[in-house]
Amino acid sequence: MFPTVDTEDISRSTSLEPEQSFTSDEQDSGDSSPVAKQNNNNLTLNMLIKETIFCIALAVTTYGALHNIPASTSKVPHAVRFFNTNLVKDWYKGQLSNALALINKQDISFVMYYAPWDAESQYVRGEFEAAAGVLNDRVHFSAINCWNPGSECRLQHNKIPSWPILMVYTVTSRGILYKGPRNAESMVNFLELIMKPLQRVSSTEDLVNLLSMCDAVAVGYTPVSYTSKYYNIWYNTAIKTKEFDTIGEVCFAVVTSTELAVDLGIDSVPNARFMLWNDTKDYTPDGENQAWNESSLVPWILENFVQPVSRIIPMWRKGFNFERFADGSPMLILFTPMNPLYEQLPSYALMREVAMEYYNCKNNETNQWTMELMKLQQIQRLLYQQKNFLKFCQEHKFKPIKKLHSKYKKVVSHNNKYPWNNVTEKNQKNSAINMIKQGLAVSKIIGSANENEFMPNDFIQACGLESLAAEKNYENYEQCLTFEEHLEDFEQEEIEMTILSSEDDPLSPENLVQENVKHACNILRFANKLFPAVTPGKVDGNISHIHGWACQTNLTMNILAVDSLRNYHFAEALGIDLKNKKDMTAVVILDSKHESQYVLSGEYNAKSVREFIANFTRKQLKRTLRTHVEDAAHTHYFGSNGSASKEKDFDIINLTTRSFRRTIRTPGVLSLVAVCGGACSGHTTRALSEAARLLNECGVRTQAARIDALRHDLPWHYTPSAYPTILVFSPYRNGEDSRAYPRDVRISSSGLVALSLRALPTPLHLRVRLVLCARIRAITEKKDCLKDMRENVVSVIGRNLKYWRQTQIHELKKSLLKRLQNLNQAYLFLSLLHTSDLKENNCKRNFALKSFDDLSTNWYIDTSSILRKNGSLSPIIR
Repeated sequence: MFPTVDTEDISRSTSLEPEQSFTSDEQDSGDSSPVAKQNNNNLTLNMLIKETIFCIALAVTTYGALHNIPASTSKVPHAVRFFNTNLVKDWYKGQLSNALALINKQDISFVMYYAPWDAESQYVRGEFEAAAGVLNDRVHFSAINCWNPGSECRLQHNKIPSWPILMVYTVTSRGILYKGPRNAESMVNFLELIMKPLQRVSSTEDLVNLLSMCDAVAVGYTPVSYTSKYYNIWYNTAIKTKEFDTIGEVCFAVVTSTELAVDLGIDSVPNARFMLWNDTKDYTPDGENQAWNESSLVPWILENFVQPVSRIIPMWRKGFNFERFADGSPMLILFTPMNPLYEQLPSYALMREVAMEYYNCKNNETNQWTMELMKLQQIQRLLYQQKNFLKFCQEHKFKPIKKLHSKYKKVVSHNNKYPWNNVTEKNQKNSAINMIKQGLAVSKIIGSANENEFMPNDFIQACGLESLAAEKNYENYEQCLTFEEHLEDFEQEEIEMTILSSEDDPLSPENLVQENVKHACNILRFANKLFPAVTPGKVDGNISHIHGWACQTNLTMNILAVDSLRNYHFAEALGIDLKNKKDMTAVVILDSKHESQYVLSGEYNAKSVREFIANFTRKQLKRTLRTHVEDAAHTHYFGSNGSASKEKDFDIINLTTRSFRRTIRTPGVLSLVAVCGGACSGHTTRALSEAARLLNECGVRTQAARIDALRHDLPWHYTPSAYPTILVFSPYRNGEDSRAYPRDVRISSSGLVALSLRALPTPLHLRVRLVLCARIRAITEKKDCLKDMRENVVSVIGRNLKYWRQTQIHELKKSLLKRLQNLNQAYLFLSLLHTSDLKENNCKRNFALKSFDDLSTNWYIDTSSILRKNGSLSPIIR
């Protein structure tokens, strides 16, 4: 392949043989040997270089061939529409720039970034469509597929941790992330808060009305006499706070009047005041520590927000929502429907009044303020309960707004961010006549002016171009006003106006009010479909108030409120069946220190909840045993399904709190109950099943059961200190006598049988022991078993003989004597038994069994009746 050195040259240069003598001719030719060696070295070097180059080229070619093999990847499926409604603009191909261009043209847009394969996105899709059906006339709804490979949205946002992402875009904000519950009613409520983030306060009555309805009120004092900068900052603060307060617990208000701000005690502006239930915080910007901007105002509001009743909205990590309240103090939880679309929630408002009353200590400086606020909220709640808004919406007759006729032409001004509309007649003839009349009017005005006055065309055009009063920034403002007044005089006489009447104008004040009422009724109907409005029950009798009990008893109680419609599984885990409660409302107190819970048994009203708290403080409540709700179809449950049913594999009954007592009190049945913390292990279940099966084969009616103590509370005397614990209940003691399996001994079927034998009476105990001895295969073990039985009978004889000697009652002595005679007879037959006599149908074995039956007939002595007849007390003889 490549030129190589001649073999002779190689052999000559590498030979190890001794050199031979040269002739004279050869010596002459030896003068050229150095040159030959130099040539050989050059050839060898060239050969090595060429071979190295060849190897490198081969390696590079192989590497390129291996890495140029096309990857065996499947093609990306074509993107399809995710939403099947026209209410939502679906950018299913991920056209991000087109979507943002459309969003920027809207006042408010609600955007959902989704992945079609995501289960949460598929669930939110239905809720998103329902929200769009309510607010599509006021909010623009868009959805962008941000997962489609190769799409514009995927290329720009390729590190989204979870789907979907819900964002609200307004004309004044870059975007507000929605962190609230992903259901339609919560989305609609959040968008309503975004559309109306501020409430204008024009008088003290407006401020009092807000205080009576809201948990807290943040008031910004930003007069707009000189500048609107401070107002815009407060407006953006209200918008930004909604990202953390999705249900609107904090109401934002603004005072734009300097006179009203002074009347309310504000010395300098801008200023903010945060009015809570028991305190008022002031925010005065000083330029250094406290600046008037969103980054300072939002943390100040969130840090100082305190409320008497905390509303819990479980999201992803549900357990962490209750973590800060699980501090060892009692916890009162109100489960009630809390639809955010209703203007007020009377059940929640009542609990807020009770909490304010409970925490309002008399020695506090704000005691009087809290009392007045509590009375104000109570009056507002009672007034709201008396109103029937749904009936009003059903009976109210909305006047239809006349549509614009075809002869009108809609003219839109593009000079402002918010366009204004006007209409002019489309008839060419009338338009020409009006233009001629206006031209004559202008000429008359110009002609009537003084000759010395100069009115150029630029001035006339300037006056004509300025259409809105807020935009009149030209210098000759008064002259333009005079010009317009003269023009209006001529127009009133001769020119026909084209302005719509209030009935035909959709933006007239009357039609705007009617549209607002219609919108409120639509939201009310939508809220009523989910669940009707809930009000507390009526009160009979006087109410016992609990003013300042938190300070008097030195007992801190965390009061919470949870929506029972969306989070009913929390109540079901506590054993509360909300579906069978009136209005799905229940109150429970959790006392972690004493491992107890108490449920309000009566109807929820102002009187019952106060008495409930008072009785708990006095320790007069009866502990409620928590158990599983049988019809809880969507609540996770460890172990049983809530009903006492048998499983075919193990013949084990799954118990609840309700069926526990009934099971252990079954007469004539030995009960083996495994109390587990959660689901019982396989080892415990197998040992329980084998022991029950063996005892049943020995003639003892036995039932095996298990109970999840974490889901089902037991009475205190049955509550174990460690799990699992196996309890054995005697068949003749009505559940009063029980034995527990030793904690430090491994659970086994033989150990359970031995513990069960101790719970059986002596006749039944001897019968079972005899059957067990017959099952033993080794002869030595059989002998030991019979020996143990005889020793057991001897010990029982000795104990009963002691009772016979101690008692002085003739009737009792007679009963004990019969028992001793049967015991002696049983001992006699046991002494005659041999290991070979333990087979079935053996005569000696049958005689022994018959003696056990005779013993059982005379074993039970009614000592209590005998003692009552003789009027003496003595310990019960077993």
